[in-house]
Amino acid sequence: MHPRPRPATPADIPELIRLRAVALAALGVEPGPADAAWRDVAPGWFLERISDRSDVHCLVVGGAPGEPLAATGMAWVTYHLPRPRYTDGRRGYLDGIVTDDAFRGQGHARRIVDGLVEWLNGIGIRYIQLHASAAGEPVYKAAGFVPSHFGSMDLFTKPTD
Repeated sequence: MHPRPRPATPADIPELIRLRAVALAALGVEPGPADAAWRDVAPGWFLERISDRSDVHCLVVGGAPGEPLAATGMAWVTYHLPRPRYTDGRRGYLDGIVTDDAFRGQGHARRIVDGLVEWLNGIGIRYIQLHASAAGEPVYKAAGFVPSHFGSMDLFTKPTD
């Protein structure tokens, strides 16, 4: 039997950071050394989101809090202009769904996706978005996600000094 996802705790933060590096590497982004700037910011970033926010939910699969994790994923509420079908403008967004290499192919990501969708549905959100990597796309399609009819675009601005 496969373990059910559980909510992340502050004791999981080192593993959440490790799995973030796994995800970055899988996306072709060099995560950098142990003292990379993003790793300095990450503990506080995760702590705020898993401790103090009712509009964010982080699930993990693995041992007890503080033990190695096999997989993780997050969902949060985003706020947009109202529209006819989704009058309050709220949407769910899934992000950071990653399974450690040694645990892939065991259904962990799918159970996390299902758990995050269930949480979003439980707070009344029926419009859920994500950006899928090629490796993750089959998991999301199997969970019912379809390609968006809104084209995704990015803009990266230069910092002003």
